[in-house]
Amino acid sequence: PLDYWKSNAARFPVLALIARKYLGIPASSAASERFFSQGALIMSKLRNRLNKSTFEIISCLKSW
Repeated sequence: PLDYWKSNAARFPVLALIARKYLGIPASSAASERFFSQGALIMSKLRNRLNKSTFEIISCLKSW
């Protein structure tokens, strides 16, 4: 994808600039790993009866 935008920068200068800026960011799994770790803490042996909506609400609040 970056090669495409580099070779077509003259045709689409603004889009090429945006694409190079955002496509150049390396992917990371740190946020998703953190989310799953928090999920394990929320759904513990003491909270094993939480329903799906309560779990989602708590997860959302903890991510803020």
